[in-house]
Amino acid sequence: MPYQPKPKPSREIHPRTTSGQAQKTRTRAAIVRAAIPVFAHHGPDIPVIDDFVKAAGVSRGTFYNYFQTTRDLLDAAMEQISNDLIETIIPAVADETNPVIRLATAARLFYRKARLDPVFRAFLGSVSGVGHLAVTRMHVDLEEAIAKDLIKVKDIELAEAISIGLMVFALRSSNVEAGGPERAREVVRAILNALGANPGLIDQAMQVPLPPPTPPGNP
Repeated sequence: MPYQPKPKPSREIHPRTTSGQAQKTRTRAAIVRAAIPVFAHHGPDIPVIDDFVKAAGVSRGTFYNYFQTTRDLLDAAMEQISNDLIETIIPAVADETNPVIRLATAARLFYRKARLDPVFRAFLGSVSGVGHLAVTRMHVDLEEAIAKDLIKVKDIELAEAISIGLMVFALRSSNVEAGGPERAREVVRAILNALGANPGLIDQAMQVPLPPPTPPGNP
């Protein structure tokens, strides 16, 4: 009978190890959270590491334990602020089978968050992006819309450029807050029109009720 080594007993994780990992996670999250208003106010290129150290209330050594450059921190902040919001959008569109309506509803929720939360809006405007998870979700909806012939733009990269570009530039407008929900519908309607969606489907997408908004500062 071939020799089979006995499996080694699994080692229990010491409570101190678990506690230390949790503390590291909290510290990293605190640095990222503190960085968001700094980027929102100054943009992605002007702030230096000392600005983030001061905002987070940590030492430079602690900062370097988590991030080597301000670009690393910017990427993490972009990921965090966008992903938090997308995680709240996913349940709102989970039961919708039409990809155009999913896309429109997500875009309306994204715009509403920016309208109601000045820091969120300023951050997105300063970095000219919407976040990896947002792009990933949008890509899935656009691919399905193309496959089902629900939009006329068949190039996925062009469709993404239209969707992201219109949203980013719309959020840079001085009329975001004052325009209210109606301007949000105008922006999303412009995106869907540019993608070549059917007018009747666009009207249907604009009528979908949105869940209540969360307070500014929350996802």
